[in-house]
Amino acid sequence: MKSNIVAAFSAEQLNVVVSKDRISSGQLAARTASERIKYLLKTKNELRMIFAAAPSQNEFLEELSNDKSIKWNRIHAFHMDEYVGLPANSEQLFSKYLNDHIFSKVDFKSVNIINSQTGNIDEECERYSKLLAEAPIDIVCMGIGENGHIAFNDPPVADFNDEKLAKVVELDQACKQQQVNDGCFPSLEDA
Repeated sequence: MKSNIVAAFSAEQLNVVVSKDRISSGQLAARTASERIKYLLKTKNELRMIFAAAPSQNEFLEELSNDKSIKWNRIHAFHMDEYVGLPANSEQLFSKYLNDHIFSKVDFKSVNIINSQTGNIDEECERYSKLLAEAPIDIVCMGIGENGHIAFNDPPVADFNDEKLAKVVELDQACKQQQVNDGCFPSLEDA
């Protein structure tokens, strides 16, 4: 794997590794996450992990879900964000993406999703927030959007001091364009 690393450096407390391609990056990220999971499971009975859903996660989730040495039955899984207003069977739903790429592939202790099909999305945000707040989150496997968004919190409106753990946000044009570029939607009008 060393030959696949293009650069490695630290920025304050953040260790950065640049790989030669997506496959190498995904594999390295999965191995790093696997090591951390196993380390934490030596000191804790259960872990709580949040997973992002996006094509940029494909290689990572494939490699991680193939790791049979992880004690998945001691991990509570959560998903990070979800679209509101899509049909229940929509291919674009992040819950479907994660189910297809990891939730259905390993035996988690529990899988917790945001139900965007509910009649009252504010109540659903409150329900999901309570689930998240039950105990600390141990690991977050996430990406950062092209415009810097995290979990659809788009700059410059993202407020990391917001007391709400789950809320409805309006996507900006750059974020919507990334969804189109990633092949999630055929056009901006559909995003």
